[in-house]
Amino acid sequence: MALLNTVHPYEAEGKVAKFYQQIEGAVGYVPEAFQLFSVSPDLLDGQMATMAYTASHPTLSPTFIAMLRYLVSGKNRNTFCIGFNETALVNAGVNQEALRQSLIHPELIPLLEHDKTLMLFVLKAIEDPANISEKDIKVLHQAGWTDRDIYDALSAGAHHAATDVLFNAFKVSSSLNKSD
Repeated sequence: MALLNTVHPYEAEGKVAKFYQQIEGAVGYVPEAFQLFSVSPDLLDGQMATMAYTASHPTLSPTFIAMLRYLVSGKNRNTFCIGFNETALVNAGVNQEALRQSLIHPELIPLLEHDKTLMLFVLKAIEDPANISEKDIKVLHQAGWTDRDIYDALSAGAHHAATDVLFNAFKVSSSLNKSD
């Protein structure tokens, strides 16, 4: 149970009910972790917009975004998001052992080199943003990434790192159980 009072799905109204309907449509239920967003319905608008944008990104695939959330959560030890995204990735055909190895050795992430270049950049930028240089951006451009792709990928990673902080601080359930 989270440290803050959240709105249970059967009590939801307005923005919160709309968000829960979207989550239930995508996942099949509303995990306790997602219920944390109900604490601030006004900030929920931004969360919904960010999730919708990344889900339909023109060049960052859903697998890339799920892998990004998985690896960022691994660094932040957010057990809910690790398990949630691992399940999604395995269901999408990614090898579970390769995923788990990538938590220890991100350079082994099971992605095409093009995607891996961007993913490793995002992880580096989140861990040590002051150490990003023109050279890093040049490598990404040479790999075929646009400035928008680079910005959007890092924005998605940084946004998810902030979500990990919220989930961890407010002790949301690490369970993937539908009865939560």
